[in-house]
Amino acid sequence: MKGLIWNCRGIKKKCVSSFFRNLILEHKFHFIGIQETMQEAIDDTIIRSFDPNQSYLWKWVPSRGKSGGILSGIKLDLLDVGTFKEGKYMLQLNLWDKMAKKNWNFLNIYGAAHEENKLEFLAELANFCSTNKDPLIIGGDFNIIRFSSEKNKGGLHKHSGLFNSVINSFALIDVHMNGGKYTWSNNQTPPSREIGQGPD
Repeated sequence: MKGLIWNCRGIKKKCVSSFFRNLILEHKFHFIGIQETMQEAIDDTIIRSFDPNQSYLWKWVPSRGKSGGILSGIKLDLLDVGTFKEGKYMLQLNLWDKMAKKNWNFLNIYGAAHEENKLEFLAELANFCSTNKDPLIIGGDFNIIRFSSEKNKGGLHKHSGLFNSVINSFALIDVHMNGGKYTWSNNQTPPSREIGQGPD
């Protein structure tokens, strides 16, 4: 099974759609989770720019102004979408795998970027996990690090401990990254770099 999880930082930014389309055509992902679309609505024009063959079913959570926004795509010849559940920070799709003949859920997340909203985000994550009955794949931009080693300058976020408690409580397995050590930079000199962290 192949999936794409990507914080695109604006689905309509120059070259994003063509890069996204090329990724889809090359890799033929089974499921796709995009964060920070920065779009209050995703219309057919936007979708056709990266999925011209209409190979995917698309669901989204709108951005709040220019902040956030979630987009999930499911490859129609491999998976059927049953129900879906939308939260403030996440979108859950209940899927039927046509080959394996099994149900599972895909949870696409864009966590709260601002400190004052992180408790609300973690409560929503715990609630989604607690009501889930099927196997679950969770991916996205959580905007919280788990360990000080995930930050080039060390130190934890205020809510790292609670984030780890949610992960441990629901026996979630953290799939570790291969390749480059960090996925985010504040583009300052010298830079702060982190794994999967957006601006606070």
